[in-house]
Amino acid sequence: MFLIDLIIVLLLVRLLIRPVEVNFNQIYSLVYRITDYILKPAKSLVRDDLKSTWITILCLVLLRGVLYITTGRLILLTGICTSFLQLFRLLFQFYMVVWFIATLTGNRIHTPVISVLQRAFLPISSLSSKLGIPRKSFSLFSFILILVVYSLLSFSLNSIVTYGSFVSSLNLLRSFIEGLILIIDLFPGFFTIIIIIGALLSWVSPDPYNPVVQTIYGISEPLLEPFRKLIPNLGGLDISPIIAILCFQIIGGYLKQVIAGLFG
Repeated sequence: MFLIDLIIVLLLVRLLIRPVEVNFNQIYSLVYRITDYILKPAKSLVRDDLKSTWITILCLVLLRGVLYITTGRLILLTGICTSFLQLFRLLFQFYMVVWFIATLTGNRIHTPVISVLQRAFLPISSLSSKLGIPRKSFSLFSFILILVVYSLLSFSLNSIVTYGSFVSSLNLLRSFIEGLILIIDLFPGFFTIIIIIGALLSWVSPDPYNPVVQTIYGISEPLLEPFRKLIPNLGGLDISPIIAILCFQIIGGYLKQVIAGLFG
């Protein structure tokens, strides 16, 4: 299952990379070379790169749903719905990661990788323009929109799985709360991992022009900045990563307990 998730992530990243950029960036080139092999069956049917990528993603999601049946605990419909729900969770957390990066950095960080990831927000930006949303309100609008869309998708799929509870407002509330918990989990999860990697890199003095290094620091430094303002310098020893990780773990766990207590 992990391999399927990894391939889907690579295909989603490929969708954000412009073909011309492959010639100028080693990471983009590597993503294309790996996914080109995966896309061969779809490209034999559809020559268009965009369509073949989406067809491959759809086939992988369906394959994962079928594999769930082999456990003997899920029927075909439930397995496929569960697989699609995992895809939507992945997309939801991806959008929230990019949203936090843009919000924390104030769009000051423009590494090649982050710039590509931010392209995922172009449809949302276009929608906000059509709705006349002020630019200063875009961050709040995009956050609410992503959370609402995920809640509705999760609600719909869970309703299909549970047969007939489609009109239950309680299930819609559960889907909304699930979205909030997925957001909270990013801090003791993904962001904590990024901070640890950034701290380890600082010990080996990596190439500051490496796009991967720039991206890691571009994410970790804004997260650590508030802690560095509060924690005094201990003779050149930076303990802000340790304090940040502890805060993420403690506060994240506490918030999840509060939500569980309020909404059961």
